[in-house]
Amino acid sequence: MCTGFISACVTCTKFEIDCNSCEHRFDPKRNPDAIRERMSKELRPSNSYGNLTKFGVHSITTDGSLLGKKGAEIITSGRRPDFWEYFKMAKRIIDLATENSAFVNERCSIHAHLLGAYYGKVPGEMGSGASMNPVNEMEKDMPEIILANFHQLCRRYQSAITWMAMGLDDPKHLTRWEKFRVSVLEHSPVMASMMAVKDEVHRTSGGNKYGWVNYMNTAFGDDGSIKRFHVEMRVLDALMSPSAVAAFGCLYVAMLIKAVEISRYGLLNVGDSDWLAHAMEVKNAILNNMKGYQDGDRFGDTHNLPAYSEELTRESFELIAQTKHILIRLGPCYDILEKLAERPCALRRVSGQPWPDIERDLAVQMPQETLFEAKLAELIDIRAVDQCHDKGEWVSEVARVLTEDSEVKKMDLGGIAIAERIQEYLENKERDGELIWMDKLGAVALI
Repeated sequence: MCTGFISACVTCTKFEIDCNSCEHRFDPKRNPDAIRERMSKELRPSNSYGNLTKFGVHSITTDGSLLGKKGAEIITSGRRPDFWEYFKMAKRIIDLATENSAFVNERCSIHAHLLGAYYGKVPGEMGSGASMNPVNEMEKDMPEIILANFHQLCRRYQSAITWMAMGLDDPKHLTRWEKFRVSVLEHSPVMASMMAVKDEVHRTSGGNKYGWVNYMNTAFGDDGSIKRFHVEMRVLDALMSPSAVAAFGCLYVAMLIKAVEISRYGLLNVGDSDWLAHAMEVKNAILNNMKGYQDGDRFGDTHNLPAYSEELTRESFELIAQTKHILIRLGPCYDILEKLAERPCALRRVSGQPWPDIERDLAVQMPQETLFEAKLAELIDIRAVDQCHDKGEWVSEVARVLTEDSEVKKMDLGGIAIAERIQEYLENKERDGELIWMDKLGAVALI
């Protein structure tokens, strides 16, 4: 059954068959079919968005972009916006893929969906009539301006996000081609509805889903409001760092929340015609190559990118700063994004760092909440101490309560007084925007 089989000549004594060095030799550790089968046994995909399994995997399938029997694409179900939820899921998948000899290159990417619902029609309905009764899981329609401002943020920071998302290891080809994530810079919602923008993104990306951000699954009402919210972010290269993947998931969420905040004041102005001309110039240095599928490589040409690296780093930090107050509520993603803004994974790989070393540089240790902090948080949540005149009185009273706690008495607090530990806790939480003093209650509150 070997495709390279050659019959031996019965009269030639020099004929040899070296199967061990044959490039066609079957190796279960490198065979895509075998890898997909092994990963399916480990990750146990549900094949249903309505059934979230332990590892969050919906399905493991093939993808036409990948070589080697179309490789492996791992599709996951949604998660609540939380860095550690994203991280644990990504780490399990990436670790298992690596253990099974999987690798990524310019044909690979990671897409993320922000959505309000998976389903577009009532389960079980068939035929053309099914589209007349769409499932709508949103309590009320989303105002169009929120989606418009989200789109404006995507336009304003498209090149900066692409910079942070780079993951290849060739200085002249630091990122993959544009064809599967076509720029949305030129599609403005200032003079057009978001329904029109959706159509334009669809048209310029070849009549399909290949926009840098696409809105194909977003449904609009007659007045332009959003009846079903579902956008897809296609920017990210295939990064084998779970910390980076999780941080980008949080960044997308933060951009959406930022769009909600901005929408109270109107439509975000990203710049005039001069800004757009320069933005296109920068875009062409980092995001390019629209060749046909069979016409050549799938790399982006980044040989001109060094001229814009300082500008892209500055814009990346600007975006992170704009969304910091949101990011810090989702976990330690802010610190990771700062590291990526300064030195994307692609530049780390060019310098010779393998993926495990990159992950170690980016990683943040998962916090183990101390018993003392747990006790303190419980007192805050149940309002065990309130009606205090000021924060100082509240700290003193809480310290008294904790001093009488039998479990706290057994703790080694390193010689630090309980009141000092409480004060340190409050200062850290206030600095991170997670706690406030409430005059009317005479107590602090976690937010």
